Amino acid sequence: MPISFVRGALSLAAIFLFCLSYWIHRYFGQVDIHQIAYHLDFGLDLARTSDPVFAKRFVRWCVIAPLLFFVLLRWLQSRLAQRQQRLLPPLLLAAAIGFWLWDVSAFKYLEANFGADYFGANYVPPASVALHEQKAKNLVLIYVESLESGYADRNAFGRDLLAPLTALHGTSFPDYEQAPGTSWTIAAMVATQCAVPLERVSIFDGNTQGQMMESFLGKAVCLSDLLAQRGYRNVFMGGAASSFAGKDKFLRQHHYHEVYGKDEWLQRGAGESTMNGWGLYDADLFRQAKARLRDLAASKQKFNLSLLTVDTHEPAGMLSAQCAQQGYADKFDGIVSCTAAAVADFVRYAERSGYLENTNVVIVGDHLSRKNPLSPQLAQMPRRTIFNTFLAHEAAVPNRAQLLHFDLLPSILEFIGYQVPGGRLGLGYSGFNAHRPLPPPERLAAMERDLLNRSREYLALWDGRK
Repeated sequence: MPISFVRGALSLAAIFLFCLSYWIHRYFGQVDIHQIAYHLDFGLDLARTSDPVFAKRFVRWCVIAPLLFFVLLRWLQSRLAQRQQRLLPPLLLAAAIGFWLWDVSAFKYLEANFGADYFGANYVPPASVALHEQKAKNLVLIYVESLESGYADRNAFGRDLLAPLTALHGTSFPDYEQAPGTSWTIAAMVATQCAVPLERVSIFDGNTQGQMMESFLGKAVCLSDLLAQRGYRNVFMGGAASSFAGKDKFLRQHHYHEVYGKDEWLQRGAGESTMNGWGLYDADLFRQAKARLRDLAASKQKFNLSLLTVDTHEPAGMLSAQCAQQGYADKFDGIVSCTAAAVADFVRYAERSGYLENTNVVIVGDHLSRKNPLSPQLAQMPRRTIFNTFLAHEAAVPNRAQLLHFDLLPSILEFIGYQVPGGRLGLGYSGFNAHRPLPPPERLAAMERDLLNRSREYLALWDGRK
């Protein structure tokens, strides 16, 4: 193999790594290697089910741009001394690899194999806790893409972008903070429903992630499992493809009886021309959700209706035709406000229809916002927290200010009428009932240091063997 070819390949690889880092920061903001590694396991399927705009931008910045920079570099090399030509490619690649590993916290990822097992020391298996039913209610659980509490800050944005949600006057935790292993949608869903983080496990195991996905946390007991055991019908409705990032595997393996996403909406007659790059606009999702809520309420069977919006997805959001007709500007603040109005309208519909007599509603952002046009304002806030509100005829009383994703599992169960002895499930502490134990004040700091360390107990949750 010619030496010149090897030098060229090294240079091109280095340029690609720099361009990849730029592409990630430009459109996603800061991410870590846990998130990157998890999504890479889905390969081409990830590209098929994501917004096509992301694929186009990847080609622009990670294929075309590296080739152009490579041509420029070769031109510059032709004007350098021979000795410098020999040294430049390996030095450039070494610098690129070092920068990339540092940028995505890869060294911390490797160190996690040797740290303290926070998970094993603190995990309470939900199956070991006997729940006591009091006055069980139905559940509507709404995940709103990247919704932060900070969007309600009038000083930052000139107005309360979440005014329709604020007007619902639900019970909220002012400090809903983001823990490790929860910072993207499927991870947030896993954390809130199973009270565990989402980690890439194959680096510690002989199986590949794809094989392990055949049993997506198969030994974990999650919210939908517990509700199914108690006669609930679990229904999930989202705008994006259900197969994106393994959502469908997680949902179906944890007793969601119905799962609807982009492919299912297309099969039911929705036109792709009426969708955004991800799938169904939020306005259309809630129109479908109203119809399904009517049917579920009429069935007299207890139910859990879980919804996931998409319009506020980074990098720029997606304004539906309905939002435009309602006068919302085609800017990110307008998209946030329109989604907030759509969520609130759905709740008001359920209230007018009498469904909230025996149904409680939980509305949460899935995680903190990543890079979008309003990121500069959000970054100036002293603390960034996730939007949350709990709606019921009899308002629940929080027992503290702080909430983590993992706390949703016991908190939701107590909110809809189940007593959780000890108030703990998984890594979560119930946020309701003044008699429940409170988490230690240093809990989040300890999680940030040790939660994603290697844990045999965590890996055992992925073992699909019965």
